[in-house]
Amino acid sequence: MLPLADVAKSFRGEYITKNKTHTGSVPVILGGQEPAYYIDKSNHEGEIIVVARSGASAGFVSYWNEPIFVTDGFGFEAKEDVVIPRFLYYLMKNKEQDFNAMKRGAGVPHVSGENLERVCFPIPSIQEQKHIVELIDHFDAICNDISKGLPAEIEARQKQYEYYRDKLLSFKEKTND
Repeated sequence: MLPLADVAKSFRGEYITKNKTHTGSVPVILGGQEPAYYIDKSNHEGEIIVVARSGASAGFVSYWNEPIFVTDGFGFEAKEDVVIPRFLYYLMKNKEQDFNAMKRGAGVPHVSGENLERVCFPIPSIQEQKHIVELIDHFDAICNDISKGLPAEIEARQKQYEYYRDKLLSFKEKTND
């Protein structure tokens, strides 16, 4: 078990306002579950896990592997000699309700970066992490990617249909003794 501070480098997002930016294709992560808007510059590129810092969605965990601009959140870059980014994302996503429960403050509640960094996670070998990520990604694709999940479901139902069809249409012959 290792605290988040030992497995990831963290940074707090930068304050930015929409009227001081130019429209672009870089998502602005403002604490909600979807990008707030899109601008023409980023403050992070590559794999990162973002935890929303304040508001109703405080504690929400998201994964990004593209240029983004983190504003009202904490970014966590996996220390890849200890943990692979997708594995860390799945660990953190699994603790999302706990992160949300850490909210403090009246009006606009927020989570503390220091408290997040103290949360401990089980960290198996890199090889085991890769295996776990492969399995979770596979199940995620089946459940959420209609081009993968629907054909798999259709195939499973077809096999089920054939099984029951064969069972229902198989009659034992009566013998006249």
